[in-house]
Amino acid sequence: MGEQPAKGVLLAERLALRPKEAATALGLSERAFRALLPELPHVRVGGAVLVPIDSLREWLRDRAEAATNRVDVAVGEILYDIGKQ
Repeated sequence: MGEQPAKGVLLAERLALRPKEAATALGLSERAFRALLPELPHVRVGGAVLVPIDSLREWLRDRAEAATNRVDVAVGEILYDIGKQ
């Protein structure tokens, strides 16, 4: 997403995204994003759903690190098994 003014506020200055914007930022369809919504950091304000940008970045970073750790463990186990042969 570029630095487009949104109602007079630059994207870099925004604190939160609406679901459609957050889906686009994550490279997901809005439907896929809404399926993930229960596990994503978000707040409801009246009828609006807002996704805090910093929390979304942290959530994604945590998931990426967890996935990397799982891969590292799996590779380590495979290499250990190969070394025993």
